[in-house]
Amino acid sequence: MNPVKTIAKNTGVLAISQVITTILGFFLLIYIARYLGEVEYGKYSFAVSFTALFIIFADLGISNLIIRELARNKELTNEYLTNVSIIKLILSFVAFGSIVLTINLMDYPEDTTYAVYLFGIYTILTSFALTFRAIFQAFEKMEYDAVVMVIEKLILIPLVLFVLLSGYGLIELAYAYIFVGIASVTISFSIVLIKITKPKPTINFSLWKTLVIGSIPFGLNALFGVLFFRIDTVMLSVLKGDAAVGIYNAAYIPLLALTAIISQIVVSALYPVMSRYFVSSKESLETFTVLSSKYMAILGLPIAIGCFILANQFISLFYAGQYSASSIAFRIIALYIPIRLVSSISGTLLTSINRQNLRTVCVGLGAMFNIVLNAVMIPYLSYIGASIATVLSEVFLFFVFIYFINKYYKKLGLHKHFIKPLIASLMMGGFVFYFKGVNLLLLIILASLVYFMILIMLKTFTQEDKDIFKQVVKRG
Repeated sequence: MNPVKTIAKNTGVLAISQVITTILGFFLLIYIARYLGEVEYGKYSFAVSFTALFIIFADLGISNLIIRELARNKELTNEYLTNVSIIKLILSFVAFGSIVLTINLMDYPEDTTYAVYLFGIYTILTSFALTFRAIFQAFEKMEYDAVVMVIEKLILIPLVLFVLLSGYGLIELAYAYIFVGIASVTISFSIVLIKITKPKPTINFSLWKTLVIGSIPFGLNALFGVLFFRIDTVMLSVLKGDAAVGIYNAAYIPLLALTAIISQIVVSALYPVMSRYFVSSKESLETFTVLSSKYMAILGLPIAIGCFILANQFISLFYAGQYSASSIAFRIIALYIPIRLVSSISGTLLTSINRQNLRTVCVGLGAMFNIVLNAVMIPYLSYIGASIATVLSEVFLFFVFIYFINKYYKKLGLHKHFIKPLIASLMMGGFVFYFKGVNLLLLIILASLVYFMILIMLKTFTQEDKDIFKQVVKRG
């Protein structure tokens, strides 16, 4: 199968599973927010975000490292499986100990502290599952990843619904997540054993050293990434309390989930191929990077404009009259969507060309910028300040990525591919604003048609785009 069709297949498989799990997960998240209310949902959001900060101690970036290494040499898989599993087990104890120590030093109420313990266990289980799923990505077997994701949601949803409908609260909800984490690890590991490889029963301490040292840039990048996306919730909790966290996350989490899903679909399929092409075909690597960035902009810009204009309608629809204060945060955060999507491609390019150290520097600078902005804005503007900080930090990160790509790879001229999608999105926005009183679903459909008609009229799609499309749909 040629590279374009491989990417198309993997993207298609992930897209289908991600659409299914996103829809299910989104409605589940909305139900949790509705049921718990602002304060309890704030505690839930804090526990999830706080424990995510310690994911680095449970992984060190090893999961990302093995995608690249096994994509280049699959014969190493059985040896890696054994040694990585042992390393992860040791790291898990370190991670949980760090969570327990830190939350107790912060003097939170007993229920919040216990919720953090439980979600910490879930975070560690998730880290284990992601390691096994990294092997699926290295082998470009995205269908296995899709199966795991769907099964996770099919187990989680009835469990959560049972917990909440039975009158239980946050602690019991955390236990449900732990059960799903155990199931995810078991299923992922079983698929690896049955479909890919079995662990080699030898311990290689030399490999341990190689893995730990090699994973540090990935680990730091992951840590900075978590700080970038989650520190605002933790800082809001410390500075403004649970209600502000609940209001902010009611706006932030749906938009974060949307951009994460879209970027993960594309990046999971592109990353192994881009890593391989850096060795075999640098011209193809450049082509995939430019076109992927262009399509991300085409997708992200209209979503941002639509969410900005229809923020009140979306919040009202999601939360049935609750969280009305979240509308302004939703409107602000929506602006970061296209920047985040394009940045995911730029960051992946740096990793693919063995410049993960530079990517770490970029995300680290972005995280520090984000922390400073939140520290300045949250005391005065609460969740609105956190929303502004999110957008400005994303813009900052994008330009840092571009700076290093231009300096250490080549100037890709990405900006020229964003002009026509931006014009089309703004024109579509005018249509949406004028007809915003129309049924929301009908308006979204009509706006999408208007947008793509304008894209065609502006001749956004080149002959190169058409050639790529023909390769994707070509039989044989």
